[in-house]
Amino acid sequence: MSSFKVHPNTTNNSIIPSNMLVHYDANDRPPRTPLQQQAITLFQSHQFLSCEKICLFELSQMKRQLLVQPNSKTTPSRKKNYLGELGANATTSIEEAISMATTYELLGDCANRAERFTCAVEYYRQAVTLVHDYHYNMSPRRTTRSEEHGVTSSWEAALRVKECQALSQTGSIIEAASILERCFPRPRLRDGNTTTNEFSTLQSVMLHGHLYMLSNRASDAVVQYRFALRKNPYAIEAVEQLAVLGCADNVILDLVEEGMKNFARERIDEVKKKQKEQSNDAMHTGNDNHDDDENQDADAEDSKDNNKELLIPVKDYVLAVTSLHRNQLHASHQHFSKLNDLFPDHPYILIQLAHIQQELGQILGSEQSYKRVRAIDPTWVEGMDKYAHLLFQLRMSRKNAFLLQQGGFLQYQYSCHGGRENSNNSMDSNNMGTCDVELELGQLCADLLDVEDKRPEPWVCLSLYHLAREDHEKSIAFVDKAISLDQQHAFAHYLRGSILLSSHRPEHAVVSFFRANDLQRDIPSYEGLVESYLAAKKFKEAICTAKEAISQAPRDARATTLVGLALAQAPPNQQGAGEGKDRAKRALKKAMEIDPGAPRPLFALVDIYASEGNFETCVKLLQDGMNGTGATKESSRTSSTASSHTNTWVKEHGDIIQAKLAEIYTLDERYDSALECYHTAISMNPHNGLAVQGLERLEKIMRGLDPDDSEMQEEPSIDGEEYY
Repeated sequence: MSSFKVHPNTTNNSIIPSNMLVHYDANDRPPRTPLQQQAITLFQSHQFLSCEKICLFELSQMKRQLLVQPNSKTTPSRKKNYLGELGANATTSIEEAISMATTYELLGDCANRAERFTCAVEYYRQAVTLVHDYHYNMSPRRTTRSEEHGVTSSWEAALRVKECQALSQTGSIIEAASILERCFPRPRLRDGNTTTNEFSTLQSVMLHGHLYMLSNRASDAVVQYRFALRKNPYAIEAVEQLAVLGCADNVILDLVEEGMKNFARERIDEVKKKQKEQSNDAMHTGNDNHDDDENQDADAEDSKDNNKELLIPVKDYVLAVTSLHRNQLHASHQHFSKLNDLFPDHPYILIQLAHIQQELGQILGSEQSYKRVRAIDPTWVEGMDKYAHLLFQLRMSRKNAFLLQQGGFLQYQYSCHGGRENSNNSMDSNNMGTCDVELELGQLCADLLDVEDKRPEPWVCLSLYHLAREDHEKSIAFVDKAISLDQQHAFAHYLRGSILLSSHRPEHAVVSFFRANDLQRDIPSYEGLVESYLAAKKFKEAICTAKEAISQAPRDARATTLVGLALAQAPPNQQGAGEGKDRAKRALKKAMEIDPGAPRPLFALVDIYASEGNFETCVKLLQDGMNGTGATKESSRTSSTASSHTNTWVKEHGDIIQAKLAEIYTLDERYDSALECYHTAISMNPHNGLAVQGLERLEKIMRGLDPDDSEMQEEPSIDGEEYY
């Protein structure tokens, strides 16, 4: 066969006599047999079962031919393999043996498509054995152990990647990572740095980095993702993973620039190589190619110019992603908004923008972004579980599950975001809106399950649907199903912790929140941890976790609020240097300076002053919050986004501040003012459960009855719905 040639430099220790050796280029594969060609055609047509059966026919025929070959004597080989069994057989037997690797690879691909990953691993290993042993004996001897076990050709490298991908699907993450380490040793340069293996590809380094991430080897993962960006600056996933691992934006941008240079250099080399081949062909035909030389030089220059700049704004994307993972939500919102203006129908940019708007409390804007994604691509699944969470928040906002006295992470979140209340605040219209939101959540669950039931997002949506219906047992079962499908899905762990915390199981909630925080160090997971520790009376852990949240997001009002909450509830002997209440006040005031529209530090600060009997200060704080004048000199330097957030929250949740103000008036025995505030709150939102309950309690007090008498106290309900 024309692609095979005798290898002139083979040592006498080879298992095959030198006069019988054949060799093909390490970057090429052996010629395919007619049956292999038919199998490949079937595979490309997605006829995997037929392809597998054809390959088994081919494999059986090859093995039978090898067995009938004369086997005069064998030379001891490095390890047991098919080539070692051939000894001094004919050249055709050697060709057939190495050709078996193609058949094994096809069998592995078919098993992989059928999700028989263990079977695929064995097929790939058979192919690797044949290819590695062949090239090991055809090439000069390795001098080190790492070189001996390293891949010997691009074909073997591709097989190793497929093997490790299948291994990772079986759950053997550590084994897959160790195989890649052994097979792709990184040579060390003179300056002490390491470079990629000559046979490494973008696929291999990205897989290696992913396996390191799953193995909690963050520093090794960073090295692999750096290599990926140097190979291809458009590897956006590598940018995201480096941002998750805490790399600075300037470091990532330098890697992108370096990758762009390497990318341009490779393209120029490809052009020159192609031009050289054309020149050689022209010389053989005897044609004058002076004009071609000029055209080739012009093509090379054009290729160089075209690769000087990136085709997409990667710099803006890097800044958006890095600021997002540093919990700088306002900055990230600006960068993603800029990208959205340039690429208005990009679903991934829209989904990230929706997530950020949701965390910033811009619920109406977030809802519109989610709906745009659904309109662009109705089959989009990624991130839709957070859309379900938004609908869940709207559902709870209408039911108004905000019980400030009881605390609890989930109860707080229901009403700290804006709802989409109708202009008509009648009872019937609000009930209808509540049903509409619940129906919309149920429809979202059905749509996602129809599209893809092997991903965690649909099951998280289903869990939220049953949680909205107050069925905690089904809710926890479905979120466990989501985690079983993808244990790396941070939001599923976060939701599980929220359900457990609302079910008064804070010790179990800590485990789920801790796992969510380990996967994604965002402020909601820290909030869940602190709330769980406080509910479990573990105040020291709550304070330490809150301080860690500040180190992750020093300019986030939510993180500063956590410190204030932890210090306010901790007993004096666990408050560090003492003066816990004063330190809590300073922390909460600082949070209000950072974000004047944040309701949580306002209400927490009011509670502290109320516990001290300082009702005048409580009234002033709430009135300032109602008027939007609670900002201090620090808040005057905040962005217009924060100011807009303040006005939006006050407009949509003024009834909650009125209810809280009425509660303070009640404690101060100013019943007329309290009655007025309660009526104002109910007129603004008839579903304000805090105002309805507070008004009933106030009426009992004014009638001289005991408001805490359990026999006389009734739970308020509207059309059979109980408030939390």
